[in-house]
Amino acid sequence: MKKIVPDPPRLKLVNNLYFSIHSDLIPPDALAHASELLRGVSETLDEHCRALAGTPGLNMLANAAHAAETARASIEHALRRM
Repeated sequence: MKKIVPDPPRLKLVNNLYFSIHSDLIPPDALAHASELLRGVSETLDEHCRALAGTPGLNMLANAAHAAETARASIEHALRRM
């Protein structure tokens, strides 16, 4: 007698042209991953701003770096409160 076993549920992905996110990704893991991504963005912008100090239009990049750092700090705060 064969036991009928249903197929395991398929993971749903949030698809984008550049990335996919598993629908079963738990919020703390998603926040931790977002924090690491923002850290990379912040470090890249900071390095670029330092290398091109004094270049016109650099304030916009400095503003983006500040926004990334603020978003990362907010995520880190949320992770500590979970």
